Amino acid sequence: ANNLTIKSALDAGMMKEVNISSPEVDGITWTVNGIIADRRGIVVLYTIQNNTDQKMQFMGLSLKKAPEDKFSMSGYSGVSNSVSEEDGSPGTTYMFQQIVWDKYQDELLEKLNVTLSVFPATIEHIIMNSDIKKLSVTIPMDTDKDYFEGEFVDLKDSLAVSGQKIKVNNVYMGPTGIYTQESYDGDNKMKIFRTLSPKLIMGKGKDQETLNGLGSVSLTNGGPQTNIYHNDNMRPDDPIKLEIEGISALDKSKVELVINTETQQILKAPDSYLTISKRTADEEQGIIVLDLLIPKKVEELHEATGFGIDDNFVDSAGSGHWLVHDSEGYSRYREYREDAKGTTITYFLNVGKEKLPQPLTFRFTNYPNMIMETDSVRIR
Repeated sequence: ANNLTIKSALDAGMMKEVNISSPEVDGITWTVNGIIADRRGIVVLYTIQNNTDQKMQFMGLSLKKAPEDKFSMSGYSGVSNSVSEEDGSPGTTYMFQQIVWDKYQDELLEKLNVTLSVFPATIEHIIMNSDIKKLSVTIPMDTDKDYFEGEFVDLKDSLAVSGQKIKVNNVYMGPTGIYTQESYDGDNKMKIFRTLSPKLIMGKGKDQETLNGLGSVSLTNGGPQTNIYHNDNMRPDDPIKLEIEGISALDKSKVELVINTETQQILKAPDSYLTISKRTADEEQGIIVLDLLIPKKVEELHEATGFGIDDNFVDSAGSGHWLVHDSEGYSRYREYREDAKGTTITYFLNVGKEKLPQPLTFRFTNYPNMIMETDSVRIR
């Protein structure tokens, strides 16, 4: 009931009842109760019957055209939820999972093989592949319903914030959600990390309804990003607009962070809020601790998520290296501290113990430089 897309699809009669069960495997049986499918995604509603005396964990669903296929058809698993009090405990667990196809489907398959992987919910069993149970069923798909077709809009419009364009190339609206394909204009002078509070507004006046985001996925390497939003399937003809409140972005000349990790000095940063933490002196060689202060005035603009740095960095000789991510080299580990000035995020980078030509250059994948400016584009 708390998932608008699924609830409205069920209310509109867009679910195909399946009710096909797997054979029991070591006391576990699972049943696919129903599916909601369109050209961009599928929702699987299923039940797990645990007749053992131990709790189980689930690894999600794998979708294939046939059991013998090597590759899964799922490009992104956006939503997984349960309506049971304790997932996987002995007894019955009711769940659903919403999955995006790995590519736009011109035709719906006649059949689909779905595999659920489960394993005992204990630390010592998690890493034992032999304890993972795979339960598979082959289900018929419904190719006769008009709602599978959905509605495709070749939009070719754009949003603009402070002169920076976000191109909205096309939109697909189906029973599993609304999918907008967006890309950043190559002529932008700023590197856009993310749009702020993207949402769809359905209806007009007092009948307006906000359709929030479910996630995003890029199905091609470096290609346009697809953002996924809820859909109210009970309102198929109501007007819809895409709206954002601003962007998080940096001028392209400021997206690099340059640090001399031997002298522990920042030589280039977007602003004075990013500093080398005093805690760096207490760390092992190769670990740099950064502090980012997000002032109260910035926090008041929008929720600041901190910053991100690409795994790959370059030394002064032009050679590329990777951040260390072993069990002891906790790159990307974060700590948060609040005081009267704002929130300080402490961020750990491990560049390894090898002596490298200094300084080192990193690239930001996110930075809390918010530009607040609302814009919208009509979709329907």
